[in-house]
Amino acid sequence: MAWVYISKLENDKSIPSNEIFRSLLIALALSIDEFMEPLVSSHDKTRLMQIPDVELWFKSKAVKSSAAQRKIIYLAMFLIAFGCALFYAGHKNYVFNERFYEYKSTGVIKTDEPLNVFTHWSNYIIESSREKREEKNREMLARRVPSFKLMDEYVGESFVEEVEGGKRVYNANELSRTMSHAGNSWLEFIGIFAAVFGLVFAVFEPKLTRHPQ
Repeated sequence: MAWVYISKLENDKSIPSNEIFRSLLIALALSIDEFMEPLVSSHDKTRLMQIPDVELWFKSKAVKSSAAQRKIIYLAMFLIAFGCALFYAGHKNYVFNERFYEYKSTGVIKTDEPLNVFTHWSNYIIESSREKREEKNREMLARRVPSFKLMDEYVGESFVEEVEGGKRVYNANELSRTMSHAGNSWLEFIGIFAAVFGLVFAVFEPKLTRHPQ
C-alpha cells in the first residue's frame, strides 16, 4: 500500500526510485539543490547515491569544486610569482632608477670663446699687462654661476648644452649619487602583499573549495 511505502521512506527503510524522487521534488516544490542542501553532510550519502539524479548531483558538485580548486591554485601561483617579481623589481630599482650622475657647469661660455675658457682664460689674453689680467680675472669670477644636472645615466665625462647667451660645458663628478625613490618602496610593499595574499589562497584553498563528501 502507498502509506506503507511512504512510511518506509520516512523511516529510512527504503530508497525511492528516480521517478518517485522527481515526483517528491515536484510535490514539495523544491529544486534538487534545495532538497539536498540539508543532506550534503548526511552519513547516508552512499544510500542516497543509489538514486541516479542524486548521484549525478554529487558528481556535478565535485566537478564544479575541482574547477574552482584549479582556479584558486592558479590564482595563488600567479599572485606569488607576480608578487616576487614586483618585490625584486623594486629592490633592484629596475623600474625607478635611484642612481644618478651629477654634472657641473662653471658658467656660460660665449659663442666665440673656447670650451675651457674658465680654466685657461689667462692663455687667451693677448695683452699681458697686470691691469688687463686683473680685469679679466674679475670678469671671469663674476661669470662663474655654477649649474648642476642629475642624469639617470652616464653620458660621458662631459657634454655641451646650448643656453641663452652661449653654451655650458657640464663635467661629471667622480662619484654617482643614490637618491631613494618612493616608487621602489611601493613596488616592494605591493609585491610582499601580493605574495602573502597568494600564500593565504594556497593555504585556505581546501576550505574554499570543499565539496560534499
